[in-house]
Amino acid sequence: MLKFINYQLNSDNAQSELEQKISPVIQHRIPLNFKALKQYNPQLLELIQRHHSEEYSVFCTKSGQLNLVNVNNGRVIYSATPEQEMQQEVEQFTQLAPVVHLNRVTADSCAESLPAAVDVVMMFGFGLGYQLVPLMQSARIKYLVIYEPQLDNLTCSVQSTDWEGIFELAAATGTQISFQFGNSGASIAEDIQELLSIEPALEKIYLYRHLCHPVSDEVFAFLLEKSGDRDELQRKSRQFRGFDAAADFVEEHPQNVLGYPMPTAAYSAKHKALFKKNLAAFSRLYPDVHQLLSEYQPRDWLLTQDLQGNDNLFHIKRRVFFYDNPRGDSEKLIEHYLSEPFKDDVIVGQAASEKFKSFVHFRYIAKLQEMFLALRAEKKPLPEKVDSLIVFGVALGIHVEQLYHVRDISNLYICEPNLDFFFASLYVTDWASVFKIAEQQQKRIYLNIGGDGSEYFSDLMGQFYQVGAYAIANTYLFSCYYTPQLLKAIQNLKRQLKVVLAIGEYYDHARFGIAHTYLSLKNGHRFMRADVGCGTKHPAVDVPVFLIGNGPSLDNSIDYIKQHRDQVIVVSCGTAIRSLYKLGVQPDFHAEVEQNRATYDWITQVNDPAYLKKIKLISVNGVHPDTASLFGQAYLAFKDGEASTQVFRAGLQHHGFDTASLSYAYPTVSNLALNYILRMNFKTVYLFGVDLGYADVNQHHSKHSAYYNQQGKEVYNYKQFHGEGFPVKGNFRPVVFTKPEFDVSKRLIEQVITNANNSVEIYNCSDGAYIDGARALHPANILLPPHQINPRQALSDYLQSAYHQMSLAALADDIFNYYSLELLTSSIEEWRELLPNQGVTSKADAANCIEQQWHFLRRCVSQKNNPIFYLFYGSANYFLSVLTKVLPDESGDAHDLKRFNLVLGLWKDYLADALEDFVSQPIKADNIKVNYLPAASKQ
Repeated sequence: MLKFINYQLNSDNAQSELEQKISPVIQHRIPLNFKALKQYNPQLLELIQRHHSEEYSVFCTKSGQLNLVNVNNGRVIYSATPEQEMQQEVEQFTQLAPVVHLNRVTADSCAESLPAAVDVVMMFGFGLGYQLVPLMQSARIKYLVIYEPQLDNLTCSVQSTDWEGIFELAAATGTQISFQFGNSGASIAEDIQELLSIEPALEKIYLYRHLCHPVSDEVFAFLLEKSGDRDELQRKSRQFRGFDAAADFVEEHPQNVLGYPMPTAAYSAKHKALFKKNLAAFSRLYPDVHQLLSEYQPRDWLLTQDLQGNDNLFHIKRRVFFYDNPRGDSEKLIEHYLSEPFKDDVIVGQAASEKFKSFVHFRYIAKLQEMFLALRAEKKPLPEKVDSLIVFGVALGIHVEQLYHVRDISNLYICEPNLDFFFASLYVTDWASVFKIAEQQQKRIYLNIGGDGSEYFSDLMGQFYQVGAYAIANTYLFSCYYTPQLLKAIQNLKRQLKVVLAIGEYYDHARFGIAHTYLSLKNGHRFMRADVGCGTKHPAVDVPVFLIGNGPSLDNSIDYIKQHRDQVIVVSCGTAIRSLYKLGVQPDFHAEVEQNRATYDWITQVNDPAYLKKIKLISVNGVHPDTASLFGQAYLAFKDGEASTQVFRAGLQHHGFDTASLSYAYPTVSNLALNYILRMNFKTVYLFGVDLGYADVNQHHSKHSAYYNQQGKEVYNYKQFHGEGFPVKGNFRPVVFTKPEFDVSKRLIEQVITNANNSVEIYNCSDGAYIDGARALHPANILLPPHQINPRQALSDYLQSAYHQMSLAALADDIFNYYSLELLTSSIEEWRELLPNQGVTSKADAANCIEQQWHFLRRCVSQKNNPIFYLFYGSANYFLSVLTKVLPDESGDAHDLKRFNLVLGLWKDYLADALEDFVSQPIKADNIKVNYLPAASKQ
């Protein structure tokens, strides 16, 4: 629970002194260990020299001792005093050692005190090896077999362990040590056979589990289960797959790592009374949770009493406790969190975009950058009053109850994926009292129990929108324990929340979306019918669709695409059009999702107007009119959630025209294209170049695209601008790297596939990120059906029935003029009057100012002809988030108040500038230009 490296480090100066002191000791030890290994076990030395540590590293704890840390997650193996910990562990082992009988089944316990002379000890886990010398001093061991699957531990031990002392003691005591590094113990049958060939009279093997490992623990459990069954113990066909389920995760060195003694049951009368009380509270307040838990039976973890008599969780098969000290651990966890809470700085991370620097929104973002830098450097304790707190992990819930009693938490979100844990917490934590406090003080507690983390985002966003999405900016995150699955869920949620605030529809996006949609109607663009695909199925939907993105794997797929181009409908996505042009492929459709004019600059990299005019554009209603003018015709659908959609789709419906709207057409053009094609009811889609990641950050797009010049050099430093990315599962390889917006894109594609009917087949032919629901298929293995119809002719015919053919141009002015610019002006003036000229003087005033604005904006929704909500909802959400982020604490610190009032003043000016901008030219298209692209292609 507390095994993170930050709990074992001193303050910066004190830690630096410790490291300087121990560094020469390490430097002196390494050559001595190499010499000893070369003399006694050159095979181990060769292993060390070949292996490069990647996951584990040695560090100095605040007690001045060396410990192991997993550099990927900050988890440590031992306590802050590992040498003393190992002395105690060996003492416990000698008092009660797990034992396997080879020749007889015994009714006795599978553990006994270690004799003074022992034939065989099998050790599972070497770690840093601190336990070896005390073990060999405690008993004369003839054969010591050590399994250690993690080679990093061997290389790290050279810095920490006296290898010469180990070899010399082994020689003195007559101990033959078999080091099985890289072996988890899965070879146990062969190893027992070998031991019996050497020692035919062998009766017992003592098992010393030093570290837990998914496979080693299965071997450990198998040996104890089959004790006395010599034939079964030697059966080579047994396969060990390991404990790989999310609920089976345990720490490497937990309490009771030795596996004995076994715990006792903990369901006392007191426990049962609390359980009954809690169930009654759940029955009244959370009936779904009550139904889930009232007759629940634990599967992996049981509530028991540990060796000290404390309530604890015990894994039945792996024989370990969850906590070291349940209440002590929880108190330390809370103490640390109160002083150093984690609040995701999503808002603080937003920067002014160079491309959008002329936009009102980004002009004001630029003015916040200096303040954002200062905010990043600040470290403050958890305030007495907390607006929103997300707790990941409940376990026995002790920490939740403790925290709820020392802080005033308005909105508490509790996420616990392990049902065994939450069920056990009903016997230990007084949930009924926590709920009672919440009811009395009108607070909210939201529970997400038993999920795998994939639903956290959608569930939490549903809750946030009830209190105002801006609350995300002032939300604290608290993780109670670590598992890889829980960490992944938290990281995914943080990335998704970041994208929500980063891609929100700020004022400029809304105003240009409205203008561009108006111009689309005026220019006679076709809009998809809402009833597309209803009734008789059109033959065109059976034609396979090649949906082509601009990922690096496109270059390896192009030969197949060209070979079968005439059998399919081809859709190019975004910047892929230049690659396809250079490679000699003419798409049927080209897809764009961005509304700004930058798409025009990218597309005109293809310096061939005739080529473009033969292509049909598919996009959403906000597409830039200049971009649409490049193509033969624009076929549009509305995009859910956008201001322009709410304005014009409702207006068209009022005039008798029902139009289609897409739910998942963001954040990338691949999302739009797939959502669009499925909305048109096409049944088979092949994804090419939809990599949503890369194996090499230097090869992030097709080499034929505008991201590279004619010499194959990057137009700009992609790695410097976007970073190296983070690892995700690959489609054709174990791992690729992606970035947050690609990760969100992938998840939304998966959602689209989940929501599609079963008759749809989607194949991922891209060498990029794995997409759940899309079958991984190498292009060479595609089997296209024989020609039944002419794809182009069928498509042309289908477009006539799938889109409104009557010109909707005459409706554009009627719809737009319904909204009153005079009402907008008066509303903005009223809004600005809510913002005090002299600023606020207390936290209460600041919080009230934020809340008043939110309620004002929601009131404006009832004024049907007032465009204020459509134009300013996104910007308001952003600035209310910033104001929430810089909300002063209860002390009314002058610096905090000054900062809040600075943001308040900027927001007031923002509203005035945006109003003037819109009223002066309400249907102006944006005029963004992309200046960093190379010269247009001459091919």
